[in-house]
Amino acid sequence: MSKMSTCKHCGAEIAANAKSCPQCGGKNKKPIYKRGWFIALCVIVVVAAVSSAGGEESTPAGGASGSEVPPVSVSTSAAASVPVEDEIVYTVCKVDDMMDMLNNNAMKAESTYDDQYVEVTGRLDVIDSDGKYISLFPIKNEWAFIGVQCYIKNDVQKQQVVEMSKGDRVTVRGKITSVGELLGYQLNIIEIVK
Repeated sequence: MSKMSTCKHCGAEIAANAKSCPQCGGKNKKPIYKRGWFIALCVIVVVAAVSSAGGEESTPAGGASGSEVPPVSVSTSAAASVPVEDEIVYTVCKVDDMMDMLNNNAMKAESTYDDQYVEVTGRLDVIDSDGKYISLFPIKNEWAFIGVQCYIKNDVQKQQVVEMSKGDRVTVRGKITSVGELLGYQLNIIEIVK
């Protein structure tokens, strides 16, 4: 005896494998999810998606692939998780030379020093009472009224400045943030060498 089911149109009892209801003529279609081929298709799609996600190389944002973007290797070691900073290369200079260039050609001085890392040596002339900056002036020109204003960035630098005196020869490393013929140079201190 064959299995029986209920017609979804009229509710009459019919054979499960009947294509249509003998009472109302409605089609007796099995739900798509019960068909074996549908289940097999779903399994194939899921397996294909999982395998392609795990083994496929990522494509760059522009959609291009190939040698345009080198592959990035990701390491899970503790050393690889620490960002590596580029080593800073400082241009060694003297306040005397920087001021000569600024006085002779401010545009050249700006293009040479602005946004550059420098190790600059000069005569300490101003020590800010609030510990915000020091000013280095040319060694050979004791009547200069502009030079390199060096901004102090941490307590270690402040402690070093506390031990200094006006007139000392000082060398600092830092980044030039501004160049101007009226105010001279401005520099953010990275370290005080001497």
